[in-house]
Amino acid sequence: METQGTRLAAARAALRAVETRMGADREATEGPLLALDDALVPLLPRGLRKGQVIAVEGSTSLVLALVARASLDGAWTAMVGMPNVGVLAAARRGIDLARVALIPYPGVQAPATLGVCIDDVDVVMVGQGLAISDADRRRLAARARESGCVVVAAGRWPGAHIQLTVDGVRWCGLGAGEGRLRERDMTVAVTGRSTGTARRVVVCLDVDTQSVRVGAAVRLATLEDRALGTGAA
Repeated sequence: METQGTRLAAARAALRAVETRMGADREATEGPLLALDDALVPLLPRGLRKGQVIAVEGSTSLVLALVARASLDGAWTAMVGMPNVGVLAAARRGIDLARVALIPYPGVQAPATLGVCIDDVDVVMVGQGLAISDADRRRLAARARESGCVVVAAGRWPGAHIQLTVDGVRWCGLGAGEGRLRERDMTVAVTGRSTGTARRVVVCLDVDTQSVRVGAAVRLATLEDRALGTGAA
């Protein structure tokens, strides 16, 4: 005769089987990786995966840093609707200008322009304020998933796999009336439907060498801890 304990064990086994299958299905739908700076792995522990949309709010430099290693390793990129980002700044951050398409003012053709870029290049950087609706974003995200393109959007992108929000910046290098800005420590909140538990990470962008590294302290406290005042500052 089946006991309550036997039924509970069977239910748990069935649940584990479902979780394992779902996990395998999720891994199967994720694209291969593009190169990512080692210092940015705490932000994207699962890597810069093809077919994903990553939204970055609060730092254009972080957008460029996320793409730089892939660009140096041969990935073709496009910058759409980012007229305030100069080619010198992009090159200093690590973007290979020989393999980048610059489309600063797509205008009302923004959805079509982005669609063409998503089909033809490895990474598309998207500026803020483009004439694209939420429906356009959903279609473009589906197109990126099919083509294996990574979309890195400045600002919010509803439905993004990963949302990176810079919620604190500290500049280093200035003394008492001397020195100059050399480094920028950014506290980045990491959320999204592909990240699991929300967390905060500190990364450092070097102004002189344009390098990036993990900040002096990596914050992996959850946003809930921060709200309660128990996480690291």
